[in-house]
Amino acid sequence: MEAEVKSTQSNRKIFKTIRNWGIVALIIVSIGATLYANREKMKANAKLVQKSVGIFPVMIAQAQLAEVGGNFNATGNFEAHRELNFASETGGRVVSIFFDKGSMIGEGQTLLKIDDEALQRQLKIAQLNFDKRKRDLQRFENLASSNATTTIQVDEARFAFANAEQQIADLQEKIAKTTVKAPISGIINRKVVEKGSFLAPGAPIAEITDISSLKMIVRVAETEILKIKEGQKVKIQSEVHFGVDYQGIVKSVAVKADNSKRYEVEIALANNPQNPLKAGMFGTAYFEFNTSGKSLLIPRKAIVGSLRDAKIYVAQANQTAQLRNIKVGIVKGDKIEIIEGIKESENIIITGQINLQDGAKISVIK
Repeated sequence: MEAEVKSTQSNRKIFKTIRNWGIVALIIVSIGATLYANREKMKANAKLVQKSVGIFPVMIAQAQLAEVGGNFNATGNFEAHRELNFASETGGRVVSIFFDKGSMIGEGQTLLKIDDEALQRQLKIAQLNFDKRKRDLQRFENLASSNATTTIQVDEARFAFANAEQQIADLQEKIAKTTVKAPISGIINRKVVEKGSFLAPGAPIAEITDISSLKMIVRVAETEILKIKEGQKVKIQSEVHFGVDYQGIVKSVAVKADNSKRYEVEIALANNPQNPLKAGMFGTAYFEFNTSGKSLLIPRKAIVGSLRDAKIYVAQANQTAQLRNIKVGIVKGDKIEIIEGIKESENIIITGQINLQDGAKISVIK
């Protein structure tokens, strides 16, 4: 009896599971059928609209001349004109140091001396060898003039003399490198060597920073970069010297934007001894342009595509839309300057462009 009860309960569970899965399957089939029906309905509606719509409604605005202020400013940081992590060319023990951190040094100034006693001894021996080889060569050349020696012996004497001469030159060059001189003028920003320490070739000695002149890096928008030219003069100010103007010159203009879609501009400027700037300080560059006269403006929303490859649709008298390439200038609020591509009073389409193609029929909404 107990076995029959268990069998009945098991059957009920199986039936219940089958029933639940059946319900889920019905729901899935129902959803699929509904989605398919909706898709077919949307296709039919799209075809109906496609057949019935041949004229696209648009709104227009006229291109107009207006005064435009083209000046703008950009902020950035000052950087050293030159900065060098100076390293040793030769190895040896440091016997003298002639600089300290913060020292102002000039190009060619001696910074430290490396022990050269061993090299000096080698040079003396090399000089004696050179003198001997020189005498040997002279003797063999005298013998050759009277045919008392062979050509091979003379050539060997010449080779030995040249080798001795080269040994002296090599040692003199090594000795010269033991007197370490500054490759550039500047301030010792970091000192990493002490008297008595041993330097290996390529070991760092100091970091030299030249701030007699500076460079300022600013980043500007795509509509502003079009107006900036290399060699252009720029007024620069710093918050640490309020009211003091520095004269800068644009040295380079980036041809590629960074990840934030801004373009890097490098400005060179001379430091002011009375109001000196330091690398890392913050400043503002003022770009000023000749803005006499008027510029042709249109609403910015009329632009199709990016500002660097800008296009617009012009409403023609025969109720069609003409696609044109244009060249843009600066942006002023919701207006944009047009340098070339359209004329004053032409009707520019400002809404409905998403549906248009070149030559499409349009209907202007008043």
